[in-house]
Amino acid sequence: MIRFISYTLGLYLIASTAYAGHAGITLSGVVIGKDPDNLHTYRGALSYQPDALIWKKFDVYFAASAGHWWSEGAKKHRSLNIYAVAPVLRFYLAKTHYFDPYVELSIGPSYLTKTRFADRNLGMHFAFQDELGFGASFGEKRNYYASLSALHYSNGSMCSMNAGITAIMMLNIGYRM
Repeated sequence: MIRFISYTLGLYLIASTAYAGHAGITLSGVVIGKDPDNLHTYRGALSYQPDALIWKKFDVYFAASAGHWWSEGAKKHRSLNIYAVAPVLRFYLAKTHYFDPYVELSIGPSYLTKTRFADRNLGMHFAFQDELGFGASFGEKRNYYASLSALHYSNGSMCSMNAGITAIMMLNIGYRM
């Protein structure tokens, strides 16, 4: 876990130097898992927000994530890693001086290091990452944010096996420069 956080922070420092003012970092964990049972993760994401994709009521930014997933009750195939990239559409419900509630959605490709996880046959290494959440950015410059989201990985029936992975509720905490 410490090594994972160290790598994520190192990548964040590199990204923030290359894209000053537009980089972000998010750390996530499962609050309520669904498929498979006893689902857990730690996931880190780096984001990039181009100025050209910022409007009054919504933003589009890009996120690259890496996560380690495990199922405590599994007898075999207990863990896997997932790497994903995705554009994220964030729609602001209101904008205030210190608190901006939003809804966001995302879909993008992901790579699963294993095709079996717990009792599930995921079918293939490729999957789509779908995420829908709500949260708020806060602080004087609104560079801190927290959200709750639902997250699902599925190959979209591109092969005969498509068990998928579902977290009904993820807690995401982040910082954006």
